[in-house]
Formats: sequence, structure tokens, C-alpha cells
Amino acid sequence: MTTVEQDVRTFLAENFSLGRDVSHLSPTQSLTERGFIDSVGIVELLTFLETRFDIQVNDDETIPENIDTIDNIVRFVGAKRGALEATARDVGA
Repeated sequence: MTTVEQDVRTFLAENFSLGRDVSHLSPTQSLTERGFIDSVGIVELLTFLETRFDIQVNDDETIPENIDTIDNIVRFVGAKRGALEATARDVGA
């Protein structure tokens, strides 16, 4: 399990689990379809991702392919962080 996945699971457990164990939550299971988070929860999740991982999530990026499953979130954060690192290298060059 990656650090991003651990951090996301911890955030979900602390903010949305209502005492449920999230360790068995499948990384490919839809968080919204399962009723784990709603639209307000999505906003909270996005705020957490931006703050915790120092990324900016644009409105056009708030799509299920990026944020509806733990796997999607991990991939999305990795891509955003990779893009930031590439930009920093280009600016520093």
C-alpha cells in the first residue's frame, strides 16, 4: 500500500466511516455508488487532497475517473505530483 493510499484511507476512516472498518474497502469500489461519501464529502476529499499533497485540482478534473475510487485517487494524485515535479525541473533548468 502506498503512502497516498494510506493517507486517503485514514482520511476516509476519520471523516466518513461512522465507525466502519475501511481496511476491507476495495480500492476499485466506487465511493459514491456505495454511499460511502456524497457530494459534500467529495468537496471535503478534494480539499484534503489539495492540502495534504500540495496539488491543485481544477474543476474539470473532478470526474469519477479521478476521484471515485481509492485506486483512481492514488493514480490522480501521482499524476498531479509528477506534473508538478516536471514543471519544477523545467523552471529550474
